[in-house]
Amino acid sequence: MKEAELEKVIAPELELLGFECVKLEVVGGARSPILRIFIDKPGGVTVGECSFASRTIAMMLERDEPFPGRYLLEVSSPGSNRPLVREEHYQRFAGQEAKVVVERPGEGRITYTGTIRSCINGVLTLDIDGGEISLALHEVARANLVNQEYKIDKKREKDRRPSRAAWRRGEE
Repeated sequence: MKEAELEKVIAPELELLGFECVKLEVVGGARSPILRIFIDKPGGVTVGECSFASRTIAMMLERDEPFPGRYLLEVSSPGSNRPLVREEHYQRFAGQEAKVVVERPGEGRITYTGTIRSCINGVLTLDIDGGEISLALHEVARANLVNQEYKIDKKREKDRRPSRAAWRRGEE
């Protein structure tokens, strides 16, 4: 079964349980595929809820047998670097910073980091360094929110570390 087919089967079941299927992906080789599902609900999901959703999905997959042989099922929250997949995701997180990877034939991959301004009719608009860029959603290979706390913590950590020269002199 392909990702789109799996999502058509799994997403409605998750919705009945009160969860949104944020993203579903199959990674790894054909011999040992990993079905990775990110779920969410207003207020976030707990580890217990992820476990419950995992057991429910596992029972569904036993019935449908989407993979020949063994596979691994991972169900988790989208986390602070939440993936952005559908237009509604971009709309919900307008005003927040996102990292967007675009693939264009002949140009390869281009990565943009900016604030989500809007996403209407398949066109994503980002504010980047005071400018604005519009991207077609069908060109987006991958996108996720940028974890602001992590960026702040990394900057604080860098500010606390002695310079390489000071470290060599034994200063702190």
